[in-house]
Amino acid sequence: MKRSRILALCAALIMLFVQILPTAASASGERAANVAVTPFAGDGVTLEYDASQFGLRLNEQFGMYVVDETKTITLTARFEDGWTFNPDFTSFFPEHADDVTQTENPDGSVTFAYHAVKGDYISKDELLTVGVYATPAELPKLEITASVPFSQIDKETWVTASFSITLGTKQFESGNYEGTGSIKGRGNTSWGQPKKPYSIKLDSKASLLDIPKTKKYAIVPSYSDDSLLRNYMTYKAAAGCEGIDYVPRCEFVEAYLNGVYNGIYLLVERVDIESNKIDIEEATAEELTGGYLIEKDVDNKIDFDSDQWFNCPYWANQGHDYFVLKTPEPDDPELVSQMLSYLTEYMQSLHDAVVNGAEPYTKYVDSDSWMDFMILQEIAKNIDGNLKTSCYMVKMAQDDKLYMTAPWDFDLAYGSPDVSWNNADVNHNDYFDCPDAQSYASFMVINSSCPWFDHLYDDHAEFREELMARYAEYRRTLVPEMMRLLNGGAAYLSGAISRDEAKWGVRFRSGVTQLSTWLRGRLEWLDGQWLESETVDLNYALNTEGGHLSFTSEGSYPFTGVIKDGRIAAVSGNAGVDSSDSVVTLVLDMQAGDSISFDYKVSSEYNYDKLLFQVNNNTVMDVHGEHDWQTYTYTVLNAGQYTFAWKYRKDYSAASGTDCAWIDEIIWSGDEPGLIGDVNGDGTVDSNDALLLLRYTMGLIGELPCPDNADYDGDGSVTSNDALAILRGSLSIG
Repeated sequence: MKRSRILALCAALIMLFVQILPTAASASGERAANVAVTPFAGDGVTLEYDASQFGLRLNEQFGMYVVDETKTITLTARFEDGWTFNPDFTSFFPEHADDVTQTENPDGSVTFAYHAVKGDYISKDELLTVGVYATPAELPKLEITASVPFSQIDKETWVTASFSITLGTKQFESGNYEGTGSIKGRGNTSWGQPKKPYSIKLDSKASLLDIPKTKKYAIVPSYSDDSLLRNYMTYKAAAGCEGIDYVPRCEFVEAYLNGVYNGIYLLVERVDIESNKIDIEEATAEELTGGYLIEKDVDNKIDFDSDQWFNCPYWANQGHDYFVLKTPEPDDPELVSQMLSYLTEYMQSLHDAVVNGAEPYTKYVDSDSWMDFMILQEIAKNIDGNLKTSCYMVKMAQDDKLYMTAPWDFDLAYGSPDVSWNNADVNHNDYFDCPDAQSYASFMVINSSCPWFDHLYDDHAEFREELMARYAEYRRTLVPEMMRLLNGGAAYLSGAISRDEAKWGVRFRSGVTQLSTWLRGRLEWLDGQWLESETVDLNYALNTEGGHLSFTSEGSYPFTGVIKDGRIAAVSGNAGVDSSDSVVTLVLDMQAGDSISFDYKVSSEYNYDKLLFQVNNNTVMDVHGEHDWQTYTYTVLNAGQYTFAWKYRKDYSAASGTDCAWIDEIIWSGDEPGLIGDVNGDGTVDSNDALLLLRYTMGLIGELPCPDNADYDGDGSVTSNDALAILRGSLSIG
């Protein structure tokens, strides 16, 4: 090519570069955007910050943000009288603790600063859950004085009692309370525990701790929940659901029973048909198709002599499945019989539509409330939420649809260490499809032990897709609120928890840690099932910066690239798949004394599901249980070809933790650095590399063959300037 033609080509390309420079895309193919951070102030906290400056310029990559500027953002927290700063549960960029400074000022305020560094990865959850929390000097005090010793109170008989509430540090508009009413025991498994639950019935409707006026309350001890937070954070967060009209309101109290301290309880309104709860027109003798409040239950929790029970059209749990009509409760036995017969036929019609397709499922299923119910129960992985027990639903007048309502009873959810069983019954459901309740992996309600949810999800693509879209929305709203409630609730209880610990031996701090860890692991698994994500190249995920190793992962459950703990890594793909292997391999010609090192993390069933590192089919590392990031190095003694394999091996049953292994930063001591500018990997730097890089920075292609060679000008970022510099260099133009 003549030099004049080279110069003409160069000029044309330069003009093209100039035209696109103002809108050049980032290295991920996305333009940088300024993202505002909205910090959350807990009760008793006031935050001071410059909202116009409290944000970062970020690029989105692989479902996370990449910081596009080096910047410090600050805020100052001030605390009201009676409230003390709680550093243990405050969340200020916790995944970047080394870049955060916290200063306690002479006036009692605390100033926080996050020193963001260009190129840092930040998860969306970390941005959405920035919050400062405080601990009150006192919780509200509930005193119950019964007419008999509490040891004589049972679940059948109402006992007269007086009630008083004295506000603590947190103020409620309803103020203090004095009143009378009655009390009795409640619950099933929980009634057999030392710290017992009770139902309260006031003589007159009253608002307690700003809960709307009602006569019907309960105090729930959460004895099986060391964090005491599972019900609280679920009820509070679920109020933001789009499709569920009613969620019980609740607040914490310290309860004194006949003058004796009995620990921290959750005061909660009882589920019922009322204008400020579930507002429906109840069925009557003249209108059997009217409104009903129904609870799903199993045989060992039903009083067949007194409960208004009727048959369920399936048997999917260990105990026989039934429904209980909660309201209305007519005095006429004949009317009760008519209502139960009507509801039995109604539920059979719903079952036939959903499971057998006898009619369109949309005739009977209110999709909005069912999707919300399923998402809540799946996030919590609630062993009872699989339409087993304590699941409420409403049939409205002049409406064939069934509505899910009033999410209730999450003590044994969120991976509770006290749950060592599942709903599997070889005689009544798909035994092998029922998950355990403690591992992060696998669906709880979307399986064949609950045929309604199973068929809706598996057989109806439009329902499944809408559910996944709603989950994606809730990951930005409901789920961050749940995380904030967990931190804020833990801070709120911290000052009073020592008394409960002394009374009942609760392990609050470890309970909160377990709940928080489990919830994050569960969300990570659900995200992998329900969120669309950009594919991370396996070689890019496994190599260290500047590395050029080539990996292979084939089969039904390959390793794939993911974001984990602020790093790009690879994760095994066979979580929840019994008797399976997920394998990634690397073949190298090595010299004596060469080494290979890598980082790994494991979350698996101890002693059974394992990460194996094999060299020429010989296992040299065997890791199982819970292990955070660690580094392993292997050195070869002799020259030759070596096949390295990383295997996550699942045994024939059960799972724990996230049920997977992560690998990252694989380094071979003999790997040579790449040729800067050689973005297509052909061993030379020329105009082909410039054109490829230009297309990448314009967002026309998503990945480069050799991205580590792309920062040609060495300024720490990949832009069209690098493409221009490569072109000028390849044409020897100064």
